[in-house]
Amino acid sequence: MIVWFGSLVRLIKMYLPSKDSARNALSEFIPKAGREYSTGRNYDLGPDAESTVSKLSPYMRTRLLPEWEVLTLVLKSHSAEDASKFIDEVCWRTYWKGWLQLRPSIWDDYRESCHRLLEEISDETAYRAAIEGRTGIDCFDAWANELVETHYLHNHARMWFASIWIHTLKLPWELGADWFLRHLIDGDPASNTLSWRWVAGLQTQGKTYLARPDNIKKYTNNRFEVTGDLAAEPIELDYPERPNHRDLPQLKKPDTGLRLGHLIKEEDLSAAQWIKPLYKIASSLNYFPAQKYRALNLASEIMDFRRKALEANGAERTAEDLEKIVEWARAEKLEGIVVAEPTIGHWPEIIVELSQCLKHEGIEIYKARHWWDETLFPHATHGFFRFKKAIPMAVSRLTQINANQ
Repeated sequence: MIVWFGSLVRLIKMYLPSKDSARNALSEFIPKAGREYSTGRNYDLGPDAESTVSKLSPYMRTRLLPEWEVLTLVLKSHSAEDASKFIDEVCWRTYWKGWLQLRPSIWDDYRESCHRLLEEISDETAYRAAIEGRTGIDCFDAWANELVETHYLHNHARMWFASIWIHTLKLPWELGADWFLRHLIDGDPASNTLSWRWVAGLQTQGKTYLARPDNIKKYTNNRFEVTGDLAAEPIELDYPERPNHRDLPQLKKPDTGLRLGHLIKEEDLSAAQWIKPLYKIASSLNYFPAQKYRALNLASEIMDFRRKALEANGAERTAEDLEKIVEWARAEKLEGIVVAEPTIGHWPEIIVELSQCLKHEGIEIYKARHWWDETLFPHATHGFFRFKKAIPMAVSRLTQINANQ
């Protein structure tokens, strides 16, 4: 009971939706970001043990801790060589976002499959047993319960879980990805969707990820017996033709002199800082699409975290429906609204709906892209190791920016 309570306290502390809590978590982790992280990052010792990873992902997901801020502080304490594994992990998030941004049809196909499969399988015994942790596979069931209770899983556990879901239980990968996205506090459409595709063997043709009992036992410090027979061979899925990547879209800039508002969303809370130097902002408003999130069956704890993070780190006022945004735009006599460019996921749909509402007011939405994304997204054309060659370029620019401040 004491151990469980201690774990709960750590989780609550991690999830405090404030900039101070995010920076404190980063400060605590920085000493471990070098070789200690490199050697220990694959070990999942359980929710009651001290983590071998940073657990910064909930803050990075909302960009309470943006990538450039994290790497700036890490590189003040570690060389790029010593911190290379952690730098890679930070940049994997950017890579996945850029990869999907260049291939939006992958997300559309995934969502279409989800809608169809959820109607077909929602009451099926095997699916219900998996999401309720009743499969009889001890490690899988433990992770299912841990996810629902804490809204977090170690990255290695996510890979094992996805592998068992797909290759052992033979459940559709789309439904596993959907369940993760609804329950992970750091759930990101790009990272989540493409990671599940990778485990299934769809992301990189000919490469799947297969969970093995000996690997699970080793990297969980023998916490599990790994009851149940795990698949010895991956299932073979039809490999759909991958769409060619598009060029990163050019963003339209507002004309000089327009009275502009800034709409802040919890997807990128860093925009409250980097958009203001780019444009003269007359008024700012938070937008939290609560109705949309409820329709997606997003866990209430995740909604609370994102809403509170937005309210604590954005503007003074928050709107939860499109009509309130239109009222704000009218009251402030806005001629345009600037928003951080939404990456592929649910938010582009939300922005389209908002654009249609504002069109009747003669108000256009202008998307802004941070230089980090502008620099790295175009390099997400192939695999990560080709993308990785561009990371030093972004780090070099980051160093120059910090030196000039």
